[in-house]
Amino acid sequence: MKKFIMLVFMLAVGMFNIVGCGDKTAKSDVSDADGAVTDAAIDNTDMDKIGGDVCPCVMVNGVVYYDTGYKSSLDNRCEDMDGQITSECSGSEVPTEDDQSNFGKGYDYQYGSVEGTIEIQMTDGNWYVFATKEVKANYKP
Repeated sequence: MKKFIMLVFMLAVGMFNIVGCGDKTAKSDVSDADGAVTDAAIDNTDMDKIGGDVCPCVMVNGVVYYDTGYKSSLDNRCEDMDGQITSECSGSEVPTEDDQSNFGKGYDYQYGSVEGTIEIQMTDGNWYVFATKEVKANYKP
């Protein structure tokens, strides 16, 4: 029984290593038309976790911004909001409408101090940085 539990744990850990939020490419064994097993790249750029959920993201003015995983370091913030997330889509989808997220609605946002970023105030009171794919790839606070 212990060996079975250990095997299940090892398989689960292996799955988490091939799926992650960020710009990563995983590899998977795939059978081709002749049934031969080949090594194929799977682009999981938007994947957040097992089950197909997409990395938390929001669309603002036709641009999709992805969670960078960083809290904002801005101390003196303007009290005027640039907008609010007013609709939501499934966690397995990328938003297709302005002011729509895949993690909920009712959150205020402001454009970030770095071009290509926005900052969203979450229910915990903290502001989190979201960025376009291009900016996220090199973003460091």
